[in-house]
Amino acid sequence: MEKIGALEALKEYAADPSAYLKKRKTKSGKKILGYFCTNTPEEMIHAAGFLPVRILSSRDTISLASRHLQSYSCSLVQSSLESGLRGELAYLDGTVFPHTCDSIQRLSDIWAENLRFPFHWDLVLPVKLHTESARAYLIHELRRFRKGLEEFAGRPVSDGDLRKAISLFNENRSWLKEISRYQAQYPGRILPSGLYALIKTANFMAKEEHNPLLKELAAQLQDGGRPSRSAGPRLFLAGSVCDQPKMYDLVESCGASLVGDDLCTGWRYFAEDVSLEGDPIVALADRLIRKVPCPCKFNPDIDPADRFLQRVKASGTQGVVFLLLKFCDPHAFDYPHLKEKLDQERIPSLLLEIESGGLPLGGMETRLRAFVETLSL
Repeated sequence: MEKIGALEALKEYAADPSAYLKKRKTKSGKKILGYFCTNTPEEMIHAAGFLPVRILSSRDTISLASRHLQSYSCSLVQSSLESGLRGELAYLDGTVFPHTCDSIQRLSDIWAENLRFPFHWDLVLPVKLHTESARAYLIHELRRFRKGLEEFAGRPVSDGDLRKAISLFNENRSWLKEISRYQAQYPGRILPSGLYALIKTANFMAKEEHNPLLKELAAQLQDGGRPSRSAGPRLFLAGSVCDQPKMYDLVESCGASLVGDDLCTGWRYFAEDVSLEGDPIVALADRLIRKVPCPCKFNPDIDPADRFLQRVKASGTQGVVFLLLKFCDPHAFDYPHLKEKLDQERIPSLLLEIESGGLPLGGMETRLRAFVETLSL
């Protein structure tokens, strides 16, 4: 079942995003804007005629970036800057920095000073999301972003352009959610390495090309019969970002299956759709408010821990693996509360500290394999 056309194509693209992006840019002539964080309204970038690409660099060695950053900056920030300084992101025409954690905010200044792409934008989103003033401010900020994109594109971005983009991205989210539900119901149908390729490509492929592959994959999954192997213990991943194919390979080698996640590079990316009714800018703002807030945002009307526990229980997981990016303070602050919720429900969990690029596979494999074995008892 693993050797199917759509999934193999996704794996090929996931293995070399730069090759895909360079080829597409040459073929289409479209400019590419990189962005950090799922709070970036990709639909607006697409509507302006650009390709939105999430920057998720993974490097084993950092040298150039260390001249600009403190050693306690997270590896996502360090490796992304390293890739930029080495010219590995030369296909970009600009970058969008949403207001998230302190490290990303300060990276914006260093990035603008040293990389000097034609377009640079700080999208200053509110931290508190539950007040009317926050909503009004967010709508104003998105309108300002629209004007910035229009100036760079040299043309207006109409409401019709935005609605077409919203529809396209909603379709992408719909296919990702359908495949995610199917995977939870029939674990083992897609191996962890395949799931990595699925979400990795969602972060950089043009949706016009990604959607047909997802549609084909969903159809193949429904018609595929029994899983290709015994599913093994059901694991649920939680954390911030995991741009680590080795991590997914490790889960696979331990004989476990993934039935869900609560990752910025996973479910949080595609969980909420955008309404096609009314003003599209307002609809995009409301999606950001309606999303389950990550640790960098605050909304007392939505308890992230309760939502997290609901998803864990609904997935039927046997154990949760927290992937904590080293020096990621916001998610480190959240971990004890989430762990307490799981303990109250007697759901086993394991905490693994990861870095973008270099994984201490030996010790990590020992711990993960032991955890999986306890779930099999």
